[in-house]
Amino acid sequence: MTQRSFRGTVSQMLLSCLNISERGIENVTLLTTMRPQWADPYFPNLKIKITKAFEENIGVDILTQVKEATAVVTGTISTAHRGLMTLKVETEVGFKANTVRRDAILKNLGLNKLGMKNIKQSTYVEVLSMLRSNLTPEIKEELVAAAVNSKNIDSLLAQASVLIAATTAQDKLKISRKSTNTANLDALNDIHEEVSTICKLVSTYFVGNKEILNQFNFTKALKEQGYKPTPKKKPTPKPPTNK
Repeated sequence: MTQRSFRGTVSQMLLSCLNISERGIENVTLLTTMRPQWADPYFPNLKIKITKAFEENIGVDILTQVKEATAVVTGTISTAHRGLMTLKVETEVGFKANTVRRDAILKNLGLNKLGMKNIKQSTYVEVLSMLRSNLTPEIKEELVAAAVNSKNIDSLLAQASVLIAATTAQDKLKISRKSTNTANLDALNDIHEEVSTICKLVSTYFVGNKEILNQFNFTKALKEQGYKPTPKKKPTPKPPTNK
């Protein structure tokens, strides 16, 4: 009996492969300098194959809905990023004379979780959720009194509701699937193997190129679709034997 060779749900795996095939299309000029076999139409054909597998195993409507939800999430994060960073900096400046209160507000609103780069989608969701839950009228009044932009706060609260709703829909859609028969599983395993091989070759060809390696990191792509590795169980220590 055919066994799955991939981690995560069928949807998570296929969406990861789809994203990587799209990165291949975008970077084909660079990639073919090392592997001419990847010249057009290799990546467009790969994308067609993945999309077909998605339609057969998940459903075309689900694929469309996932893309729509993802577009909403991406757009909202892009807009919210600048607003959150502005709120964080304005809070730091407004309370520079009272660092204890500054740190308390940043922590209470989740703003202390924001780095300058490589912020994950889950972090944006967490910060905006904390902002929506913990921003009391009293704290908002305190922020405004410290010259924090009140319109930016209101905009972030609205974005929080949109992002949380879109992320919830996205997660639900990603776990929706049809039953997978043996023939389909063989095809899914083949797609996973092909895309994993692409990532492996890219990691060999472009050592030191962090930007391209980041785009062809299969584990990273899988985690972006909601995959969470199962923690390894620690072996139970054997009780000491009495001699």
